[in-house]
Amino acid sequence: PPRKQKEGFVSRSEELFMPSLEDRIEALENQVAGVADRQAIVELTGRYCQAVAHDDLDGLLALFTDDASLHTQFPPGSGQEHSESEGLDALREAYQGTQGMRLKPCVHNHVIELDGDSARGFCSFEVRLIQDGVAYIGAGHYQDQYRRVGDDWRFGRRSLVLYHWVPQTEGWA
Repeated sequence: PPRKQKEGFVSRSEELFMPSLEDRIEALENQVAGVADRQAIVELTGRYCQAVAHDDLDGLLALFTDDASLHTQFPPGSGQEHSESEGLDALREAYQGTQGMRLKPCVHNHVIELDGDSARGFCSFEVRLIQDGVAYIGAGHYQDQYRRVGDDWRFGRRSLVLYHWVPQTEGWA
């Protein structure tokens, strides 16, 4: 019968195909950097929700690049207008219009694709709010583009597609 190799033993022929220690370290460093970047982007969306929920307009705008844009598409029959805002001044105006609505957004189900100092992502979105004295619920998803600015990730573009935006008493179904 053939001789068994000791556990953990690597033959010379296998060794020729094994990457060098430096290559393995570089691959691990790249994996760790990717995990850190994805986590930073998930936290960016969390800080966004906190800023919106607390009507922290300056904190909110600090999460965007200077040339950022926001696009919102409401479902038919919601009574809401689609909107597009380009640049920080337009974003400030758009978000000022939501102050006092007691928005409570939640994001989850992140999918993030990294590409160096830029990335794009998808996350699910749910919100509770008060509009014209009525409790509303909404849900949809964000399609985002992110850019690294210095050591931080920021929103370059947020596109919100809403599936429903209805009074809570009516429900979404």
